[in-house]
Amino acid sequence: MKNKQFWADWLFPIISLVTFASLLATMLMTMDSIRVGSLLSYSAGLLAYTSMLTVTFIGSRPRFIEKHFGMPHMFEVHGVMSVMLTILVLIHVIIQWNGIQWVTDMSIVSQTGWVAAIALLVVMFTGIFSLSGMFVNTNPALRKFKEKQPRELNLWLHRLAIVSDIFVFFHLFNLPFLRDNMFFMVLLSVYTIYVLGYYAWWKIKVQMLPKYKLGKIYKGTPSLYVLEFEPTEGRTIPQYNPGEYYWIHFKDADGITKEGHPFSTSSSITDRFNNSIEFMIKEAGDWTKALENVKPGDTATLEGPYGDMFPPHIQELDESVPFTLLAGGIGLTPMLSIARHEHQIGSQREIHLVWGLSFKEDMFMLEELEEIKKANPNFHVHIIFSNEEVEGYDFGFITNEYLEQNGAGDYANGEFFVCGPEPMINAAKRILDNGNVTHAQRHIDDFGF
Repeated sequence: MKNKQFWADWLFPIISLVTFASLLATMLMTMDSIRVGSLLSYSAGLLAYTSMLTVTFIGSRPRFIEKHFGMPHMFEVHGVMSVMLTILVLIHVIIQWNGIQWVTDMSIVSQTGWVAAIALLVVMFTGIFSLSGMFVNTNPALRKFKEKQPRELNLWLHRLAIVSDIFVFFHLFNLPFLRDNMFFMVLLSVYTIYVLGYYAWWKIKVQMLPKYKLGKIYKGTPSLYVLEFEPTEGRTIPQYNPGEYYWIHFKDADGITKEGHPFSTSSSITDRFNNSIEFMIKEAGDWTKALENVKPGDTATLEGPYGDMFPPHIQELDESVPFTLLAGGIGLTPMLSIARHEHQIGSQREIHLVWGLSFKEDMFMLEELEEIKKANPNFHVHIIFSNEEVEGYDFGFITNEYLEQNGAGDYANGEFFVCGPEPMINAAKRILDNGNVTHAQRHIDDFGF
């Protein structure tokens, strides 16, 4: 597992470094000598560019890699590499600085470089202060600032990364000593065309996805929408594992953008959902609020599935292995998918669903959970409220003591599944650390976009 963690952290930086090393080597092959300052400048610029190509590749959500490392971790690497490449660009600009000039007085090399740098700044601003919570969620003021940003607009501005990539390519292409270096230009073109071509192919593929009809949409609670999609044109639901998630792209619904947003499935492939797929979405922003405008019959495409929360080798575990499902709020969604799967196969496994809520009105699906309990006496539901005392339920927070008191603390032998808001995820990780739960036993859905 440690080896997997190493590759999860370093695969993309290594790709960037290898790409950079090959470009730097071919550049130096044709140079008799070079000043230290120039070498530092060129190295910083080239490494920044190979990092830009790498984070663009990550942004295309390659599923063949995501299945091994998970999208949340890939996007964490994406964020860290983006910060580092911005520092490298700054080093390059400082060394190459020639003072303030009018755009018309600049060379084509400077013009393309400045366009790329400005686009990169916009990309960084939208990524750090609007789209991702990685750097701002720990600060209340920055978190409030993020919540006020127009997410849909910032998603489009964030795509200026492609503009930055293209202008850096032409920035390098217009440097005479590089343009005359055939080996360098071939490598540069191959790397650039591959990444931008893969990104374009992914975009086209998303547009060509089969459409699904919205069969049902209703409110499960005052702030929770339940959506059930059905395939069109005689198609059937493709195979997916419980707890996986899709990007939902509405195609013709009024009052909601076509921009895709990721949500976990609450359904599993069962008799009840043999040809439909269900999502439970909490109202928590402009896009989710706009679901009030969506109606049955509207169509959407579902990009995915992504995630690896309940992979086949976990599904095949002997029933003697207990499951503990730790959910916070709407984090019940993938847990319900897992519970439905276990119910469908007639499992008698010991399962503890531990669900932390804030208020009584946030409860939903209690009747179905009771049905699962009747079919499997080893299925236990523990609901605890943190902000409101509710008669018949516990009050407080999920802790190691709480799990152990309710028989859900089999840390040595069990499998643990976690989903919820970021504070709950962090608390759950501490609980699992305290219980010496190995990383192989942890299955965490911490996608925060």
